[in-house]
Amino acid sequence: MADVETLVDMGLIEEQPQPPPEEPPEPPVEEQANTVALDEALAGAGIQPEPADAAAIAELAKLDPALVEAITRWVQPAPVEEK
Repeated sequence: MADVETLVDMGLIEEQPQPPPEEPPEPPVEEQANTVALDEALAGAGIQPEPADAAAIAELAKLDPALVEAITRWVQPAPVEEK
């Protein structure tokens, strides 16, 4: 038994059309909002995420919005006290 690719290579059958790759589904609206909040908090703190950080941000965005709100507060710069 030969697989289809081998039969195509041997010229016994024509190349078969391939279905287009499936697009990953969009994350839920809540996750999208969490991602925006995390991105804004990092930008506000002057942190430029590295490309490798995208996976971490995506995982954090899956958390409950109250937890994401706490995380965004943590990365904000501390207010400067006037003397």
